[in-house]
Amino acid sequence: RGGRPTTKDVVRLLWVSLEEVYAGVTRQIHVSRKVIDEGGDTATCEECSGRGRVIEVIRMGPIAQRIQQDCPVCHGVGRSAAMKTLRETLDVFVEKGTPEGHKIHLHGKADEAPGHDTGDIVIAVKEKEHPRFMRKGADLYLNREISLAEALTGFRMVVPHLDGRKLVIKSKPGEILKPQKGGLTLKAVEGAGMPIHQDPFKFGNLFLVLAVKFPEALDPTAMGELRRLLGAPEHPSQDEDEGDEDAELQDIDPFESSKTGVKVGGEAYDEDEGDGSGGAACQQQ
Repeated sequence: RGGRPTTKDVVRLLWVSLEEVYAGVTRQIHVSRKVIDEGGDTATCEECSGRGRVIEVIRMGPIAQRIQQDCPVCHGVGRSAAMKTLRETLDVFVEKGTPEGHKIHLHGKADEAPGHDTGDIVIAVKEKEHPRFMRKGADLYLNREISLAEALTGFRMVVPHLDGRKLVIKSKPGEILKPQKGGLTLKAVEGAGMPIHQDPFKFGNLFLVLAVKFPEALDPTAMGELRRLLGAPEHPSQDEDEGDEDAELQDIDPFESSKTGVKVGGEAYDEDEGDGSGGAACQQQ
């Protein structure tokens, strides 16, 4: 920009959907900016008397320093320029896979000023929250729930993608989906994520975050066959002895259970105590 000062850049937010980022989109924005009126009248700057420079006196205690600098009114031109307001509609192209926060520069579209190069309008891309997908870089994440039967025997689901096509996703034959840390199962479809920014023929991955839903209850008549299929032991544990006490599991809130037997202030239960004198004393004769 020739070493001249530049007018201030203007930053604007552009909200786009995940579908738009996936496919790429051209959006229009309306701007209103100050530009030099080439056909307008000019006059000698009264601030600097046409010299384009002014002298500023800076005092530091008893010392005064004179500094020469560009006139703040005419910006060193020596004449004041007529200005006008220009309204424009500008096209903004958001590339496929554009990351959140990416900045697009519209060069020379900020306000103009005499003696200055014109700054840019900077478009900061912001991504709207999506109702189904969550994006991390070029990868997509999708939460789904499957039944216990599907986790054990396999599942098949249809996932509408961001470009309108439908993915039919199937688990591998014979694979059992085991919950991992946090109780969820994470599986991926390679190459079904977002386009890589500025390399749109490559794609990230689509991750399925699967939660296994257990049944509330089972038909007792089917439990024997189910135990057989799942390899449950047919006989009682060898550690059991005749006369052992049976105990049945219950649903109990551990937080409420922790309050049992505790009084206000953390005191334990009271016991009958004496008056602190060590009990009945022997009476001297």
